[in-house]
Amino acid sequence: MDTIKFKNNPKEQEFYNQLKDKVFKELNGRNFYGNADFWKKGIFWSIVSYTAYAFLFSDSINKLVFWFLFLIFQLAGLLIGFSLGHDASHNTAFKSKRANAILHFFSFLTIGIDPLLWGLRHIRSHHLYANVEGSDIDIDKNPFLRLSPVHPWKNKHKYQHIYAPFVYMLALIHSVFMGDWIYLFSKDYDWMRKGISKQELYIRFIIFKILYFSLVIVLPIAFSNFSWQFVIMAYLTTGGIAALLFIIMLVGTHFFIEAAYPESNEGEIEHTWAVHQLMTSCDWNADKKWARFISGGANCHAAHHLFPNVCHTYYKKINPIIEDTTQEFNIVYHNKTLSNMMISHLKHLKEMGKR
Repeated sequence: MDTIKFKNNPKEQEFYNQLKDKVFKELNGRNFYGNADFWKKGIFWSIVSYTAYAFLFSDSINKLVFWFLFLIFQLAGLLIGFSLGHDASHNTAFKSKRANAILHFFSFLTIGIDPLLWGLRHIRSHHLYANVEGSDIDIDKNPFLRLSPVHPWKNKHKYQHIYAPFVYMLALIHSVFMGDWIYLFSKDYDWMRKGISKQELYIRFIIFKILYFSLVIVLPIAFSNFSWQFVIMAYLTTGGIAALLFIIMLVGTHFFIEAAYPESNEGEIEHTWAVHQLMTSCDWNADKKWARFISGGANCHAAHHLFPNVCHTYYKKINPIIEDTTQEFNIVYHNKTLSNMMISHLKHLKEMGKR
């Protein structure tokens, strides 16, 4: 990973200082860990997901009901990760890092992506250098889509705004079966794994994958009334739909038509870290309770990037402060509806598809 520095701009630093002062005053010195709203939401999605899972083993269901229950299990399971796991990765669910690690592990079991590896790349790469080529893993080149203007153009990219949804449906399957293994073993990511022993990484990885595949494949094949071929088909198709939901809620928060894709000049980015986060992030329906409920606060992306050590259930207090303070300092703040964000993302893909 390329290590870069952010520019020391006094006006932009004053903006962030004032923003922090206002936010912490609004939060009134309370702790920033999971509150009642946080736990109610996480428990709700857990009950929905595992109740649907339990009914997979009923003797009275047909194939269509099985498939639909598997879909609910996958979708609600994804939202467990959004609601509980993401905060746990940032150590904002509990005060205890160990308790956060345990929650992170189990809340990702319905998703299948190794939580430790995901947390390492998410915090050590993406949160520091969003949208910076060579430093943000989430913007790494992929063989299907051109997401950044610094990526090489190919003829197929002319159509990427059309075929992108089908690529996105493979996102979770790719992460489970390929991405995790690359992040675990590739020497290109030694920097990401630094400080974590190989023994810990491998043991946790093996245990997690055994539990995950037992949950989603082995147990349904062994104890449901349906063939292994049908169970695998249900797993793959419902996983594709869950992946599409995952992408819809997240991809436009960084890849939208107005987003910045800064390039370092002699190892330095032209803005301060805080302003960089605002230039590369987009909120969607940030003032809507339903959006925060289903996305685990991912819709309040600016708040999350600027205050990653605050539990997402406090973002409703932070968002108005961000909006007011950015206006005061004439600093960009992107906020759209979900539909407009996705339209903006498709426009971005179309723009990146031009030679």
